[in-house]
Amino acid sequence: MKKSGFKLLGILAGAVMMCCALLAGCTPPLSSDFNEEDVKSAAENVITLINSQDSEGLKAICNVQMRQALTDDLLDQIYEAIGEGGQFKSIKDISVSGAKDKSSGEEFAMVVAKAEYEIRTFIFTITFTKQMKLAGLYYK
Repeated sequence: MKKSGFKLLGILAGAVMMCCALLAGCTPPLSSDFNEEDVKSAAENVITLINSQDSEGLKAICNVQMRQALTDDLLDQIYEAIGEGGQFKSIKDISVSGAKDKSSGEEFAMVVAKAEYEIRTFIFTITFTKQMKLAGLYYK
């Protein structure tokens, strides 16, 4: 498969809905069930795990669907793509919002983080469940 086909990692109906809501500019507020600072910290941890190519660490924080989606082959392709950005420098911008899966009613926290690397910048969209499990991961 092409590398670009692997940019979307955990296809969840809720995660897709959240991305659409973000792009449309109608981001709902974060549910009171989440602590914004904890969500930001968890997102930073996800980016750190990706940068250190810690597959086991990533899988350990995933919900069931994401754990199944993140195969070793897929993770290797992600690491290669992110590696093409060069050395990680910093997270330049991070925003948090909420989203709700209309079919299940489940609430999520969604983080959009702008990560600067030596050669290019990646935008990560990272989604968490109320239990702070990684439920969605997208980068471009």
